[in-house]
Amino acid sequence: FNYTPEEIYAAVNAVSPGLIRVEADELTYPLHVILRYHIERDVVEGKLDVKDIPARWNSAMKETLGVDVPDDAAGCLQDVHWSGLAIGYFPTYLIGSATAAQLAHYCRRDMPDMDDRIERGEFGEIKAWLTDKVHRHGRRYGSLDEMLEDQLGEKLNPKYFIDYLTNKYTELYKC
Repeated sequence: FNYTPEEIYAAVNAVSPGLIRVEADELTYPLHVILRYHIERDVVEGKLDVKDIPARWNSAMKETLGVDVPDDAAGCLQDVHWSGLAIGYFPTYLIGSATAAQLAHYCRRDMPDMDDRIERGEFGEIKAWLTDKVHRHGRRYGSLDEMLEDQLGEKLNPKYFIDYLTNKYTELYKC
């Protein structure tokens, strides 16, 4: 193989809207989660009948991702969550991504050479920072927001995840 690190990075970070959430790229994955959340919310609130989920799914996939859904197996039935009655679980994926971006922002603020440490494979100080700010607290706090506010000075803020995606993909696609 004769590829530069930049070419490999671009290849593994390519954006290509698709049908399957677990195969989605980092940029379109949140849209898969948001689509599922909206459907769940509307079913729970009585605004959408279960029998209408496939049609709603298909139209939302076309509108949100520009993807045509060939059948329900590749559409609204692709995840095990709903058949296992795990309603309301999908948003936790985005909460995790948003939390990770916010923690990375503050870790980088406290440790300006964080990226250099990562490049060198030196994770000890980063792990220590995470242990101090997150891991050692266990269930001490009543909520994620309480922990973040106490340890970082603000509640969960999606700005950091949006900034992360914007900066990464603006650079990657030179736009």
